[in-house]
Amino acid sequence: MTTETHPITDPLRNHGFRARNLRALKAIEDPDVLILGGGVNGVATLRDLALNGVSCVLIDAGDFCAGASGASSRMAHGGLRYLEGREFRLVAESARERNRLIANAGHIVKTLKITVPLSHWLTGLARAGFRFMGLSKRSGPLSLVALEGALRIYEAFGRREHPLPDHETLLKRDRFPSGLPTGTKAVVSYYDGQITQPEGLIFEMLGEALDQEAEVVALNHVCWNLAQDQIVIEDRFGPARFALRPKVIVNATGAWIDRTNAELGGRTQYLRGIKGAHLVLDNADLHRRMNGNAYYFDDGTGRMVITLPVGDNVLVGTTEVETPNPDDQAVSGDEIAYLLTAINGLFSDIEVRHDQIVSMTTGIRPLRRSEGSGSATSAARDHALEEDRFSDSLPPVLSLVGGKWTTFRAFGEETADRVLALLGRTRQVSTATRQYPGAAPCTAQELVREREIDAELAHRLLHRYGALARDVAGLCTGADALALRQASDICRGEIRYAIRRRGALTLEDLILRRTRLSFGHGLSADTLPELADILSEETGRGRDSLNAEIDAVLSDPRLMGARITKREGAA
Repeated sequence: MTTETHPITDPLRNHGFRARNLRALKAIEDPDVLILGGGVNGVATLRDLALNGVSCVLIDAGDFCAGASGASSRMAHGGLRYLEGREFRLVAESARERNRLIANAGHIVKTLKITVPLSHWLTGLARAGFRFMGLSKRSGPLSLVALEGALRIYEAFGRREHPLPDHETLLKRDRFPSGLPTGTKAVVSYYDGQITQPEGLIFEMLGEALDQEAEVVALNHVCWNLAQDQIVIEDRFGPARFALRPKVIVNATGAWIDRTNAELGGRTQYLRGIKGAHLVLDNADLHRRMNGNAYYFDDGTGRMVITLPVGDNVLVGTTEVETPNPDDQAVSGDEIAYLLTAINGLFSDIEVRHDQIVSMTTGIRPLRRSEGSGSATSAARDHALEEDRFSDSLPPVLSLVGGKWTTFRAFGEETADRVLALLGRTRQVSTATRQYPGAAPCTAQELVREREIDAELAHRLLHRYGALARDVAGLCTGADALALRQASDICRGEIRYAIRRRGALTLEDLILRRTRLSFGHGLSADTLPELADILSEETGRGRDSLNAEIDAVLSDPRLMGARITKREGAA
């Protein structure tokens, strides 16, 4: 939520995404809906409303898909561990939405096998029972009996639409994955979903919303303030200024919800902020041993940790640290040490070192505040739609509180239904079984033939963008088909696509939310000047501000991991 302004010589020089949205916003004075926040829940709401012909403006003070939406475990899951807290509605909804994602976004959401090593037959069962009955908020070690029972309920919730395979249990050590600790008594494997490109899914929804006939606008990097009965919006990258009088305001700002409501003149205490960090590891032995599966395992204290392969990397998380500051992006040394200790306890013959951390993710989950105390692990994960009227001069404000990545479509639908009711309109289109744009049929052979690109590039684009690779490939010709320096997996045309079609304006936008440049063997300092050159060409941004961003990237552990450095001559 930075307030720094980066002037652009010509704000319409980016003749794609940003120029289109600035022009459209200039033509809208009284949109039906103003959505504050461009995370997954805000964008899902925008998509649903746009498909139903509602005029909408979505704005974000930072970038789309920042905050918790850009720091997930990259999973579509039903929330197995939430059964212990009796969150049955959430688990049922999550299992259904997970299955729908696999069915309707199969280019991005894949079935994932999750392996659970267990050291106990019964230990921890009593404590789990007490928590299930509401007599305790403490979790305990996971036992085989408890997991078997939970999985039967869990899988029953997921059998209604596009069911996944049933779980399997191994009791003989010669069938266990090699290297598990000697105390492992059983291994259970079950199935959930993995979102290979969660940021890409958000941008697909954003693009689909903007393609509708309704008046729809989406702008990142803007600031806003309340001026009497108007919301005044100012472009951080140019002189544009707009005043809007929406009929409904949707507050989808995640960890900033209570702060945003205060700026709207209200006073709410809806949130409990829980910060979670993940490490991105470059460890070939660990990746090979995992063999495409995720592992859900005890950290040695009774708390469960998830690790899964992401491309050639391994992601491990998450921490849970309560914080009152929604701007907190720090990953503490204690969090790093905790995750390294945990992952080093998974396989006895594989060492994970600090210098193998190529990047990190961190975000604050905006969990619902509830009565009583309890650990961050035991906090409720369900979502709620809160409605307020802070003054007679302002429209109703709907706050999207809580939730998890997997349930974004359902939460967006619930919000859209309430908006439609407030507007006196009826739903025309449902997103429940609607395919995502990239899930349309498309093959690498078609890309080679239609776009005249080489087969290797066609396969890479198809893997990342699904059918939208047709649009990307149109920019990946000539010199723009060449790979970035020290980033052979990404070509220059993809960076232009990220700016022109997906609204990237900063180096962090490109690295964290439009590409996976911080994955693989890690982001190279040699890549940054080339990214800055393309940003300058596409947007007209000056080199002084871009050079300052290069220095900021090089000192940011989220982007550089254990390889934080500093350019010679930098202040």
